[in-house]
Amino acid sequence: AGFPGTAITPELVQVIRQYKIGNIILFRENISDAAQLRTLCADLTELIRRETGYDPFIMVDQEGGVVTRLSEDCVNVPGAMALASTGDPGNTYLAGKLTGAELRRLGINFDLAPSVDVNCNPANPIIGVRSYGDTPSTVVKYATGMIRGLQDGGVLCLAKHFPGHGDTDVDSHKALPVIPFARERLDSVELYPFKKAIRAGVSGMMVGHLQVPAIEPVSDLPSSLSRKVVYDLLTEELAFKGLIFTDALAMKGVSGNSNVSLQALKAGNDMVLAPRNLKTEIQAVLKAVEKGEMSREDIERKCRKVLTYK
Repeated sequence: AGFPGTAITPELVQVIRQYKIGNIILFRENISDAAQLRTLCADLTELIRRETGYDPFIMVDQEGGVVTRLSEDCVNVPGAMALASTGDPGNTYLAGKLTGAELRRLGINFDLAPSVDVNCNPANPIIGVRSYGDTPSTVVKYATGMIRGLQDGGVLCLAKHFPGHGDTDVDSHKALPVIPFARERLDSVELYPFKKAIRAGVSGMMVGHLQVPAIEPVSDLPSSLSRKVVYDLLTEELAFKGLIFTDALAMKGVSGNSNVSLQALKAGNDMVLAPRNLKTEIQAVLKAVEKGEMSREDIERKCRKVLTYK
């Protein structure tokens, strides 16, 4: 869940208490400076621990470059394209380790980075300089160093946006992009960096709001809500055993669907990111469990995986 402002409000306390919110994502609007952020993270951790019995994931999208959430008095590294332009993969490892150590110092324990999308479409409005390159091998060469660096620096991280947001000309914040390629092309380009990220030991995977007909033939069904993409492909075929996140569920690439959190959990995701209406989304999941549409054992299995990583 996310929240407005730079301090814990009574409304946020009530939401965490009522719905037992176990994890928080921070955005730039939540951060004024390093001292404020350290205090906020410590207070959030204490609050969630008290209300749920467990420490939270305090998460942030800190990729570097154009996707930087931390304030100017924190350690902020260059973005993916800039790091790759140095020609030295060691620089991405160092940037990751510095970022991980800084986030850990501030009280953040999960970085929703890096992007391992292959930026092979010059008209892409959302990836661009967030990518390490325009070929799968270049992306792998630099992104795996960032993954290892972040985790060696003391935080968990994930690879995004599965199964690959690089070759689109649509921003999934605004609409549902279509990845129209055959499976052979997907294996050699889009999926290749994700396979290598898994081998590099990445802790998590973020599934994007993308329509991929070669994998999920149902029209207008985003990958994030597709069991064929999340469970069949990522969990079973690619044997990924880490945490699986949706991209933000308020994004227009997915928000037109009903009960998106329930659909996402049934598809195989472990964590749903920033649903728009907590009350209705949680009620839909509870009703599905009561009706046997989703098993209690499946929910508990997801919870145990999250707690294992915590």
